[in-house]
Amino acid sequence: FCTGILLQHVEEKGCSSSKCVPRTFSATLGDDQTFGYSHQCCEDELCNQGDFQVPQKSSEPNGIKCPACYNVYDISCDPVLLDCTGTETKCVEVIGIDSPIFMIFGMGCATETACNLKNVTILNSIKILTYCREQSILTGTFLLKVLL
Repeated sequence: FCTGILLQHVEEKGCSSSKCVPRTFSATLGDDQTFGYSHQCCEDELCNQGDFQVPQKSSEPNGIKCPACYNVYDISCDPVLLDCTGTETKCVEVIGIDSPIFMIFGMGCATETACNLKNVTILNSIKILTYCREQSILTGTFLLKVLL
């Protein structure tokens, strides 16, 4: 899991009694908050010994624009338009909750695999909920808010 310009790399390995579902996604939200997530599964003994790699994000613009913002204090924010890059072709809204005290809200660009996540736990305890919309719908809503 990586975030922002100051990259943090958190790697967790272990065994699970539940069915493992591999998942990889990335999102770029307002305030240059960039997230990459990769959950990998293996079934052989000691198969998780190697280094864990999060795919590199492209900086090539893809023509999609999404409203973007980031707030660690409230579940609202004032969006600005963000040029999406690489495979981040969906406009996303993200809510992350760790406790009644810690909550994040963000909007921006994301890969399709980041859409409609419900109660996915990252960094041991942060539960995220995401919702994606087509860029034209969100951009229209954003412009309507600006015009009012």
